[in-house]
Amino acid sequence: MKEEYLIEKWIRDELTSEEWEAFKKLDVYPSYAKISETAKHFKAPEFDAPNSLIKLNSDLHSPAQKTPFNFYKTIGIVAAICITVFSAIKLLNQTSYSESIQTQVAETKTLSLPDDSEVNLSAKSIIQFNSSTWAEERALDLEGEAFFKVSTGNVFTVKTSYGSIQVLGTQFNVKSRAYGFEVTCYEGSVKVIIDNKVYILQPKEAISFIKDKISNSKTYLSKPSWINKTSQFKSTSLESVLQEFNIYYNIEFETSAINSSRLYTGSFVHNDLENALKSITLPLDLTYQINGKKVVLSKK
Repeated sequence: MKEEYLIEKWIRDELTSEEWEAFKKLDVYPSYAKISETAKHFKAPEFDAPNSLIKLNSDLHSPAQKTPFNFYKTIGIVAAICITVFSAIKLLNQTSYSESIQTQVAETKTLSLPDDSEVNLSAKSIIQFNSSTWAEERALDLEGEAFFKVSTGNVFTVKTSYGSIQVLGTQFNVKSRAYGFEVTCYEGSVKVIIDNKVYILQPKEAISFIKDKISNSKTYLSKPSWINKTSQFKSTSLESVLQEFNIYYNIEFETSAINSSRLYTGSFVHNDLENALKSITLPLDLTYQINGKKVVLSKK
């Protein structure tokens, strides 16, 4: 995930649990954590107006005294002011979003935005936006996956930790997970911006960004497969497939006995655990054993 994006969301106090883990891995994390911790203990002194007025009046009538310049005291004051300002900015930005919609494991939602654009939100996903300023700026943040049917109007922007997507009126799907980023255009055209590079997608075209590698592909579908409670993959690492599996079944996998980097092409359904497990293991010549909320994968 982009460092600037994570820092910006940390300042606004809007990091999700997944983004928080990524933020803690940044080289700059210790510095920001120290600033935040110091700010918690900073407290402005109480102000006594009557006594301050008396002292001010006395000082005005007293002979001026030359006070020696104290470099370290001045630096301390400047540092305290900076911490106070930084904390104030962080506090003010905590309410920058008026709307936040989230789904849980295996849950999906369909909702309408203020301009009647439609969003189908996939499992374990979040969108955030400002309804009060939507007429001026159609923009939202997405973590997870969503399918958009955008009403015609001014620019519609979806922001993710990998990059942004801009359209005027179209249908497209965005997947922004910890294990990868993918945008698919189903109608109209879509502009995708990754690392300041622009990619234009036409209908049935897709672009993915996985492990710092960008690749293009095409789809024959008229809408994403997850809408019909199925996840489809083409030459995708088993590790990524299992992470996607967890989103719909809340299952952890034990993979120490297998090669989880091998590629998988196929699909699994979202409403039948045994069927879904067989769909993954049989083509790869694997076996599975269910132990509560954990599945152990082994070679045959």
